[in-house]
Amino acid sequence: VDVDVKVKGKQWYQRRVRGGASAGRGGGASLHSGSTRKTKRQSQKQQLEVQQPLIIFEELKEDGSYPGVTTVDTAQGVIEAFAKINHYLKPRTTQPTREIFVSFGGHKISRKGFISLIAITDGKGVTFVFDVVTLENDLWDNGMREFLEIPYNEKVVFDTREVKDCLHHIYNVTYKGMFDLRIIEIMQRGKVKTHHPLPHNEVVKDGITRTIVAKTLLFKYDEILKYYVKGSDHDCVKHVTEDVSEKSWRSRKNGIDSSCLRYMVEHQKYLIMVWRCFEFGNIDRDKLWWISSEIYNAMFYDKPVRTFCEYESNDYLPKFVLCLINTDQPLASTKCTKCLRMLPSSEFTDEMKRDRRICVCTLCRTIASGAKGPKTVAAPKKKKKKKKKKKKKVRIEGEDSGSSSSSSSSDSDSGSEKATEKEN
Repeated sequence: VDVDVKVKGKQWYQRRVRGGASAGRGGGASLHSGSTRKTKRQSQKQQLEVQQPLIIFEELKEDGSYPGVTTVDTAQGVIEAFAKINHYLKPRTTQPTREIFVSFGGHKISRKGFISLIAITDGKGVTFVFDVVTLENDLWDNGMREFLEIPYNEKVVFDTREVKDCLHHIYNVTYKGMFDLRIIEIMQRGKVKTHHPLPHNEVVKDGITRTIVAKTLLFKYDEILKYYVKGSDHDCVKHVTEDVSEKSWRSRKNGIDSSCLRYMVEHQKYLIMVWRCFEFGNIDRDKLWWISSEIYNAMFYDKPVRTFCEYESNDYLPKFVLCLINTDQPLASTKCTKCLRMLPSSEFTDEMKRDRRICVCTLCRTIASGAKGPKTVAAPKKKKKKKKKKKKKVRIEGEDSGSSSSSSSSDSDSGSEKATEKEN
């Protein structure tokens, strides 16, 4: 082994580390195992989507129940459910499909509310709805805690800041490994085809006014449906924005309330339809999406005190959250007195830096002024390219005959040359 290290050096070390101990000394293919594994995973994922349609989108049964949806309210049922989705607890390189869709339902989900139901849908459309109110500790001790705390499975969610706050302070669960579609949408806004033109902002630079895609505000449920989902598919998720009463979330006299179950199933359909608009599989880009989602969803849970005011709950894109090129973020050294976030000192004036009691960040100042962000304008119309008119050729008398005679003479000359060459 010592001789092998001296001869091959760094290349041998890379083979041993990247390819694993099973690669051995002659495992040259292990150097490119990452790229080959990625292409295999993409091809397998496409085959699975074609061969195995999502069960959750099938028509309702005669008794009004949802196909492919199983409600879990016993400890044994939790164990059996996680036995079927156990492959999502392993590293992503071992499975072709890693995306799994997770929804949370409850009343005022935060450190002041509670979670009633948790829905999990795998890549085949099989859905499990876990009853948190009935199971209590049997749910967390039999697989749910491990599932939510694993950082490397791709849990597709939509804005779970309040959910992470609730799980941390009430259920003692550290929620990790989410791909937030609300953050991914704004990072890909303007790069993905939409069914309606996106709002634009006018920017003046060097005396020239230009229109760019507006990225100041985050889209809500109905706005994402409008831009990214076909109008014919809106009916199957029309109850996502409706409010469900606290009594419905808590009561279990006749099992789970129908309005709560309908909300959870439609929310899962919503996640799947929006997820289809974006292309997953690029490892470098997925890493930026994942870390940006982690930063965004960790805004509330680590605060010792929350205000629950307009400075926390608003649709503005928080600063220093998105990782567009790399994962570096500036050092946060000063605390804003409104949103209670630790931010870089560049967000505050010199007077505020002298007296920390009056420190207010730029975003909180715009909210306090009552401004609703920059004015949006309609998308610029694409200019149609004018077709160039072809110039009509003017025929001259005798041109065709001359050209034909010249061509025939050239052919005869070439034929005579070939004949002389053969004779020689």
